[in-house]
Amino acid sequence: MIAPWLETTLSTILSRYPLENIFNADEFDLFYQCLPDKSLHLKNEKGIGGKHSKVRLTGMAAGNVKGERLSMFVIGKSKSPRCFKGVKNISCRYRAQPKSWMFAELFEEWVKEIDLNFSFQKRKIALIVDYCSAHPNVQKLDWVELIFLKPNTTSITQSIDQEVIRSLKAKYRSLAVKKQIA
Repeated sequence: MIAPWLETTLSTILSRYPLENIFNADEFDLFYQCLPDKSLHLKNEKGIGGKHSKVRLTGMAAGNVKGERLSMFVIGKSKSPRCFKGVKNISCRYRAQPKSWMFAELFEEWVKEIDLNFSFQKRKIALIVDYCSAHPNVQKLDWVELIFLKPNTTSITQSIDQEVIRSLKAKYRSLAVKKQIA
């Protein structure tokens, strides 16, 4: 069922856009206080486990095949996090939500902002997102065409999950471990 849709419907829609105007977006969770679950220890030492922190951020990353990235959208619990104290500009859009989850109003706000940014460039784009209740079909977009993937196909069809988000999380974990060691 997935293959015919990918070969016919998706390719027909995307044939109207050059590669640099096709963006793929997806959300990811970052349990930023969670330390690595594997560590080095001597063979005769016993590894000691513990509970993992459930404190998290939700991020929305988007990019195209040419390497162009859209501004990241981050959702946290705190309306004014301490880490932002004294910071005038951050390189992403940050919003607060009690459970740090994406929901329809936040998604719509993010997509409308992207539409406004591309209106200045006079550039029409296709934005591929997964199908879920937090991603509504946003109306009155002039420069962004939302393309929803079929339900339960994200792991197969979204390259941003397997490449970009995995790399982003790996980089974060690497920096977190280096900071702990220092």
